[in-house]
Parts: sequence; structure tokens; C-alpha cells
Amino acid sequence: MVKYGKGFKNLIARILVFLGLFVVISGITGPWIIGTKLLYGFHFYIYGNMGKVLLLGSIAFLILAKDKITSFPYFKFNKSSLFFILLGFAFIPVFFVLAKQLLLFSAFNVHLMLSLYTHFILLFSVFLVGYGVFGNDLINYFFREYWREIKICLGFAVLMYFAIFQVWKLWPIFSKIVLYAVTFLFGLTYTNVTVHQPYTLVVNNFAVKILQACSGVDSMFLFTSLYVFIGLVDWKVLNHKKYFLLFLPALAGLFLVNILRIYLIILIGVWGYQELSLKLFHTYAGLLFFVAYFLVFLKLSYSRIRK
Repeated sequence: MVKYGKGFKNLIARILVFLGLFVVISGITGPWIIGTKLLYGFHFYIYGNMGKVLLLGSIAFLILAKDKITSFPYFKFNKSSLFFILLGFAFIPVFFVLAKQLLLFSAFNVHLMLSLYTHFILLFSVFLVGYGVFGNDLINYFFREYWREIKICLGFAVLMYFAIFQVWKLWPIFSKIVLYAVTFLFGLTYTNVTVHQPYTLVVNNFAVKILQACSGVDSMFLFTSLYVFIGLVDWKVLNHKKYFLLFLPALAGLFLVNILRIYLIILIGVWGYQELSLKLFHTYAGLLFFVAYFLVFLKLSYSRIRK
């Protein structure tokens, strides 16, 4: 049985805290960006898949370095690091000021410096939060001791970043499935449930469109990528038959979790919290469902697919 040291548990706790704060930042900025021309006119859409791929690379790193990282040393949290976390959030209003100025222009290259600076401020706010959560000593040790694993996982993440744009072309198929599955679930408890083609669901006068972010394609892509990565890393110790047989049931389970996620988010809107419901569609909260599912999957299944 693997023994997890105090340092490893501390590292995982910091990762979870950072993910939580990252979701908060995306919840503050994401819905507003999506409602403006910044999303495509000024290339802010790139951050949607970038966050997912960074998560993919991070989990891939934990898989690759699992035998080594369990003995990760303990780094005490420096209270002064809280300053950097707060500073990161303080830059968010600065981003909004710059972004509103950017909206006065027609395209990214009309005022190139302002466009680049606005992007930088958004990224810098996330960087400061991350720096505060992990701390200087931990970050220096991490890059010094795990540089080989970092390069491998970074290359893997970059490859997946370009691949995910191709996979996104499948979203209409899966969005339809999610639409009718969620319609069925609401039909069990509500009578005023209608579908307006192609992708709109109306429940008690609350209408939402089941589009790309609801399709589950992202989560299934991430899961498939990590499943393949596990196979590549641990091929010699895996029971190959069990490894292949488990894939489709596990993927189907993830898709069902996505349907449940969409149902719950819409239910919040049906209960009268429409603004909160719509914001949840445009944050990284769905990634938390994916992380939870993947961790439970590893906990329950990994030992069973080993020889």
C-alpha cells in the first residue's frame, strides 16, 4: 500500500485550493467576457481550452511522477504569500477597466498594445494567485527536481491543446443527447417542459441553450487523453484486457455525470436563481466535476487494471 507523506498531502491541498480560486476568477471574468465581443474579436476564447489543457497536463504529471512525488517534501505556508493571492484578485478590477476601454475599438490589432496589456493583466492575476498558493520555495524545488517530467507533460499538453479544437467539432451530436436526456429528467417532475430546436430547453419559462460547453465533449476528451497516457506510462504493469474493457463503461459514466451536472445547473435557474445558473455555465466549475470523477475512477479502478 502506498504511503502518502505530509508533503504530498500538502501539495495536493495547494493544488485543490488553486483550482478553487481559479474557478472563482473564471466565474468573475468569464461570463462577462462571453457576453462581449472580446471573446472572439480580441481572442479571449483561447483561454477556454487553455485552462482545460493545463489541468490535463497537471494530472498527467501526477500520473508520470506518482512513484517519486509521494515523498514530496513539506513546505510550510508563508503567511506573506496571502499578499500575492490578494494582489492577484486586486488586478481583476484593473482588467475590467482595460477591457472596457478595449471594447471601444473594433478589433485586436487596432490598438495592439492595449490588447496585449489587457491579456497580460488577466494572465498576471492568475499567476499571482498561483504564486501565492504554492510559494517561492515550493516552486523552485518543483522545477529543479521535476524538470524532466514537466517537459514531457508540457509537450503532451501542447499536443492536446491543438487536438481539442478538432474534437470540438463533435459537440452538436453530444449536445443533442444531453438536451433530450435533461428534458427527460425534468419531465419526471415538471409539466411545463419544452424543446425549441435546435438546442433550446425551456423549463417553467427558464430557457437555456445546450451548446458546446454542455456537450461533455471536453470532459470525454480529457478523460480519453489521460486514459491513453496511463496506458503509455504503465503499459508493462497493466492487465491489457481489463484496461481496454474498462474504457467505454468509464467514459459512459463520465458522460452521465455531465448530464447530471447540466440538470443541476438548470435546476438552479428553475428555482429562481437564473443569473447564478447562467454564470455556472461559463466557468471552470465543470472541470471540478471532471477532476472528482477522475480521482474516484483512479481510486476504485486503477488497482483492478494492474496485473
